[in-house]
Amino acid sequence: MSSRWVLPVRYRGTPLLVFASVLFAVMALCTRLLAGRLSPGQVASGRFAIGLLFLALFFPLMRRRPRFGRVHLWALRGIFGGAAVYLYFVALDRMSVGPAVLLNACWPIYAAIIGWMFLGERVTGALLAGLVLTTAGAGLVMWSTVAQDVSLTLGLGAWAGMASAVLGGAAVVVIRALRHETDAATVFLSFCLFGLLFSLPFALADWRPLGWDVVLPLLGVGVSSVVAQMAFTYALGYVTAVAGGVATQSTPVFSWVLAALLLDEAVSPLAVTGALVCMVGVLWGTGVLERLRAPQSKPAP
Repeated sequence: MSSRWVLPVRYRGTPLLVFASVLFAVMALCTRLLAGRLSPGQVASGRFAIGLLFLALFFPLMRRRPRFGRVHLWALRGIFGGAAVYLYFVALDRMSVGPAVLLNACWPIYAAIIGWMFLGERVTGALLAGLVLTTAGAGLVMWSTVAQDVSLTLGLGAWAGMASAVLGGAAVVVIRALRHETDAATVFLSFCLFGLLFSLPFALADWRPLGWDVVLPLLGVGVSSVVAQMAFTYALGYVTAVAGGVATQSTPVFSWVLAALLLDEAVSPLAVTGALVCMVGVLWGTGVLERLRAPQSKPAP
């Protein structure tokens, strides 16, 4: 009898986070296709509802039961994460895409601060340098998509983008605190359940007619976010909050690449520069460059 397949250890940390970043970029692409057709509350509610449908099948099929751990932390993860997603969609609805994604992409900074304050996580020089580089690179990529006459004014969209980053960072730290008490599916259950409860009142207050033209993009948002969030939550059990933030800063770069390929957005030198800076930051912050530079030990004779 063959044993059940298990993801090799070498893929469980940074590689899985990069994979999740690609899927989060797909989710952003689908969300952009829904701009103006559905309200932020409807998009967020659809995302969380699809996640709950997935979990309603996942637990029985896998013959598992949710492992909640400390219930108050489990609930906080969902509240923080759900609120962060809704506010992120508000920012995308009220601002140009570049500034909105740039503000939300700052969540690793807040995760590092909160993780240091409450979990005592160690922040190394390489991680900080990688975080600075990847954040700067992501900013260059996203800012390159903004028209020159658009300014980053502190309206409701800007405040929503910054608040989503703070809450997203807090949600990641809670995931880290629960990593030995629960599993990815149970954490995702909290995210979808409390996220839906948070978003649904806003969806009902600004309900827009549903047409067949929104079905595929909304399914794209839901399905890509399900796989991405499960992979992201699972991978965070093998890296620190800061290292996870460094790796996932590649999401804006992937978003830009997909938009350029599928939506015919212009490719500018500034965007290419930002993409390269982001890649170097990921390699530096996750320790890949250091391992490549380390001298190879010769085998003993």
